[in-house]
Amino acid sequence: MVYHPVEPSAKHVWVRASGEHGQPVAGVVLAWQHAPLHNIGGSAWQALVATTPFDDTLIIGWVDASRLVELRDPSPTS
Repeated sequence: MVYHPVEPSAKHVWVRASGEHGQPVAGVVLAWQHAPLHNIGGSAWQALVATTPFDDTLIIGWVDASRLVELRDPSPTS
């Protein structure tokens, strides 16, 4: 029997700050969806991402895909 690797359903990412200032925050992608029509300037996709930007705080929200960087580098560039 041949086994093939399975892509995990959750993906670790860096979430870039929405403005010019702010550090990227580590997050986990929970789901993907096509971006709403009002998101003309952004990506065609957005992700439901869980982040913990502060101690004892969990934030789950939709983030434009253009703000996500795959978590391969422990210290991403902004």
